[in-house]
Amino acid sequence: MCLEGFRNLLNGAGALTAESILARIKATASRQSPRCAVLTCSDSRLSPELLTLSNIGDMFVVRIAGNVVTDAVYDSLKLAVEKLGVKKIYVIGHKRCGAVELAFKGEAPPSLAAQLNEAVKRAGGDLRKAEVENVKIACEKLRELGAEVEGYYYDLDGPALIPVCKSP
Repeated sequence: MCLEGFRNLLNGAGALTAESILARIKATASRQSPRCAVLTCSDSRLSPELLTLSNIGDMFVVRIAGNVVTDAVYDSLKLAVEKLGVKKIYVIGHKRCGAVELAFKGEAPPSLAAQLNEAVKRAGGDLRKAEVENVKIACEKLRELGAEVEGYYYDLDGPALIPVCKSP
């Protein structure tokens, strides 16, 4: 629905041009109707729009360190579902997540600590597994919004998007 462009990127197909972006700016100026919502990390190496060759207006994106579901994140995604008609939410965590690494050291920022610490606990001391568990926790928290939720782990080295969870 929104991530299909990742495959195109890997295959070297498709492109965003200044012309197409400017056209979409004009076409979406009066209202938005995104095809999906994305919760992802603030990490500068992870841009869902660029990784999927998505244009202006395609995605309702919420970015926060560690892709943590805080009250503000939850309410933002609730708005996307209830007011903008979004039917699908993607959660994308990633390899070498600094927020998860901080939690491993017991240094997670207070507003992010509960979810990150839970991920570390579930992972039993495995940092990469904690990054995946963090995506799963976010998916669990967002399921009650009534949209379909899918979680992915982004391997920066691949690059690869690895499915982690999907709402029933």
